[in-house]
Amino acid sequence: MPAYTMPGLMTGQNTNDIVKKLVELERRPIKRWETENEYAKMQIQIWGEVKNLTTNLQTKTRALVSFTAPFATKSVSSSVEGVITGEASRAAKSGNRALEIIEMASKHQLSGVEIDTDIRLPEGSFTIYSGKSKETVTFPGGGLSEFSNAIKNMAGSLMEASIIKIDKDSSIITLTSVKTGKKNQLQFSDPNGILKLAGLVGENKTQAEDTKQILSLDGTKAKAWDLPKFKKSELETDKLTQTEEGIFLKPDTAYTIPIAVTEIKERAFFEVEVVGEAPAVMELGMSFEKEGSVRNKFLPITKTESKYVFQAGDLATDKNLTGIILSNAATTPIQIKSVTLVTPEAPGTAEPLKVLQEAKDLKIKIDGVEITRETNEGIADVLEGISFNVHKVTEEPVTLKIHVDHAKGSALIKEWVDAYNELMKFSKEITSVEKNGKISDKKESDDSKATDISRDFWDNKSKSGLLAGENSILRLIASLKTTANSYYPATKENGFRVLTDIGISTGAVGSNWEKIQDGLLQIDQEKLISVLSENPDGVRDLFASDPNNDAKMEEGVGIKLLEILKPYNQYASGIVTSKVKLLEESVAGNNKKIKEHESHLISFESKLKQRFLYMEQGVGKNKSVGNYLQNNMFRGNGGE
Repeated sequence: MPAYTMPGLMTGQNTNDIVKKLVELERRPIKRWETENEYAKMQIQIWGEVKNLTTNLQTKTRALVSFTAPFATKSVSSSVEGVITGEASRAAKSGNRALEIIEMASKHQLSGVEIDTDIRLPEGSFTIYSGKSKETVTFPGGGLSEFSNAIKNMAGSLMEASIIKIDKDSSIITLTSVKTGKKNQLQFSDPNGILKLAGLVGENKTQAEDTKQILSLDGTKAKAWDLPKFKKSELETDKLTQTEEGIFLKPDTAYTIPIAVTEIKERAFFEVEVVGEAPAVMELGMSFEKEGSVRNKFLPITKTESKYVFQAGDLATDKNLTGIILSNAATTPIQIKSVTLVTPEAPGTAEPLKVLQEAKDLKIKIDGVEITRETNEGIADVLEGISFNVHKVTEEPVTLKIHVDHAKGSALIKEWVDAYNELMKFSKEITSVEKNGKISDKKESDDSKATDISRDFWDNKSKSGLLAGENSILRLIASLKTTANSYYPATKENGFRVLTDIGISTGAVGSNWEKIQDGLLQIDQEKLISVLSENPDGVRDLFASDPNNDAKMEEGVGIKLLEILKPYNQYASGIVTSKVKLLEESVAGNNKKIKEHESHLISFESKLKQRFLYMEQGVGKNKSVGNYLQNNMFRGNGGE
């Protein structure tokens, strides 16, 4: 009787090799799950890039449709380079203006006389005035270096001090105002003689008294002021009355009273003296001439003791005062005894010894009209919507040019087109299909051990886009093309209705049809610059317009594009977020299966080894029995 043997043993195979092969066959589902996870992770990366590109296009589109989009930004320049620079808003009127720069604004520069470099200045204080500001320097005493540092620390906002060494024994101190303009010239008060010892000023004089002028008010010439607010001003029973004691104002009345033309000096103010009861705050005003017309300033002022103080010089320095506006918003009558114009003397009581450069105002002529300003920079109150800086005096009139600045709008549109093309190219790449590739999504069931996962499937997937056939991306591509090629309502005359009107197209006439079908946008830079220069508002309206005049942008390339992109980038329920979440859940599920199957393989391998051990033991016994029987049968036959 032949002995029982296993096939593996008959062929000389090791039992451990057989167990390994059986375990490897059992491991096939893990390979499939790992391959699926690898594919899912690549898809997650792709969806992440889709989100980045859609977000970038969304950002560039919002920049185009926002109210601050600089399509109509205008720039300022001069026919002679370097004379003037600046910016202009949408409100500025394009055109050319005759411009002359007569004199530049300058800082006040002073110089002292030579003094001993090792001089020790005494302790004390001095005051520096510049424009409406003043700073008092408390000096503890010391040398020139300590003196310069004290000015820097306590009056650095008004002036700068420098020390120049003439030789080893002598030095000079120079002072320069921080601000330009006549009003900002430096003035000094030197009661302790510190500035004199420093060689900067002469003797300190006694402060001169203020000049006071009582204004002559003729009540018979008074006219009602602001009737909608002060309704009783025209009633006969409540009209203003005037006696030797002063002017009486009834409640809820206000009047403007003309006066002889009087110049308002710097730091000048009105003192309004009131008799008897009066409110803590009263509204007071003035009329003055400015640039050929009469202006009014009317504001609340606070009472100090029995007087109200109105800072006229802060509002109308060097202007001609033509009238006073009195009012009474209280519930009881007010008696105004007098209105006095007070003009303080110049605050400086010590004259500088040497003036290196006078403080000067900027003097310019625009269209023949002379204008003065304190500064050369940031001049925004001369021409509507324009802020400019002046850089040098002109020898002859030049041309001030105000024109549309197409550079910013052109750059915005180029960035938008680039973002659009990047998204379009990437979307087409990830959804492309290999025409000769045979793609099948059919998978073997997880418990099938008959065959391994088809490598053809993954090979063909690598030849095609990883999101081939993904409807959401295909829909995005189609929507982008439709939006870029659609017509939109023109809300303004000579408006634009399609992107090709402003030089943006999928290809010029006669271009390759396949390239046109790709849907990538191209810019005709010359045409775009032309339309941005001639009709910037029309370009902006093509991207975002309000056809219903309801203050809501509802039409345009940009508005429609934002509507398309919104579902892809919503944080919680967006298309990309949902796709990534499903893929991550799939990876997590596969990882769980892999972990469970790994545990199963350990047990499976152990059982196989145990079974093969039993089989080997059985085979061994069978061999022994077979050998015994053969030996006994042989002896028996020999004995016969």
